[in-house]
Amino acid sequence: MESGLKALWVLSVVLLVSNWQHWTYGKAVPQVPCYFVFGDSLFDNGNNNYLSTPAKVNYLPYGIDFDTGASGRCSNGLNIADTIAEQLGFDSYISDFGIGSCTNFLDGVNYGSNGAGILDLTGYLTGELFTMNIQLYNHNITVSRIAKILGSEEVARKYLSQCIYVSDMGHNDYLNNYFLDDYNSSKLYTPEEYAQLLIETYETQLEKLYCSGARKIAVFGLIRVGCMPSNIQKNPNELDASSCAYKLNDDVQIFNDKLQKLLRKLNNRHSDAVFTYINSYEIDSDDQTNTGFTYTRESCCQVESGSVPCKSLSAPCSNRSDYVYWDGAHFTEAKAWAFGKRAYKRQSPKDACPYDISELVKLKLDDSDAYNINHAQL
Repeated sequence: MESGLKALWVLSVVLLVSNWQHWTYGKAVPQVPCYFVFGDSLFDNGNNNYLSTPAKVNYLPYGIDFDTGASGRCSNGLNIADTIAEQLGFDSYISDFGIGSCTNFLDGVNYGSNGAGILDLTGYLTGELFTMNIQLYNHNITVSRIAKILGSEEVARKYLSQCIYVSDMGHNDYLNNYFLDDYNSSKLYTPEEYAQLLIETYETQLEKLYCSGARKIAVFGLIRVGCMPSNIQKNPNELDASSCAYKLNDDVQIFNDKLQKLLRKLNNRHSDAVFTYINSYEIDSDDQTNTGFTYTRESCCQVESGSVPCKSLSAPCSNRSDYVYWDGAHFTEAKAWAFGKRAYKRQSPKDACPYDISELVKLKLDDSDAYNINHAQL
């Protein structure tokens, strides 16, 4: 009991000092002490720059609208993870983990990696990347550093329990694995079996995240990958009425359905945490975030037909806010903002379940409160 009170006292001092540092520099105090990001190229903020891989975008025209130029984000400017950070009240960018040299990790870390997936096998043909398992390993390094700074694991866990965690994984397990002839996954598994393999693997990974101290976790479903310009060009004979490759969308929806069931299972298992589902597939629809955009199936930058990356040093479109897609697969900053706003504060009941990120922030979790919250959703 005495050690618990001491830990709470130390944590209060830590949070007070953290807030004082923001006030000293004239910055707003964030809604949460820290924000941790796990993901793929939709969330990567430069981690692949440190790797030996062609799957990195540290060249123009990427970053043409970013304040420091080409940062490694697959966008002309900010990505979805950045827009959420800004809405959470962080005045500076969340640091990439890179090769572990980041120093301001008390605010959180972005571990996202272009090409990464749930499975270690995913994307291996393209070179080095930070898979979900590696991202979790890197996070454990960060957790150890935070415990050392704060003086004990107990104080660190109380600190980390107040943070927001987001995970956006699974796209590449389809795009850079199941849908490619270079991998044999589609020969070994039916779409149903493959989705189940991903979910079982992801369950273990989300459990590891929980064990590291995460208690407020927003898990993003998969977007409409069949509507990406590159996939439309590669599948011209399999387009539906919305001009999207319907088979690709159907397959990722199997994963999304299973993911929602998994998160309900995790909520039922852990009475002191909340896993919430961000319905990326719904948010990414034409009648949701794509309204207001003129070009919803075309790339803003110049790409080879059926390919994803922008041609190096090529001139992109000038009216970038009119485009959903920046390159063959990734959003413009304008679309990232439209998407991120709905993930943070839902505009439709379908956008998030049981909570959007703004609601997740406000939750006061202890064992009894989380139990009541989770069981009310079952």
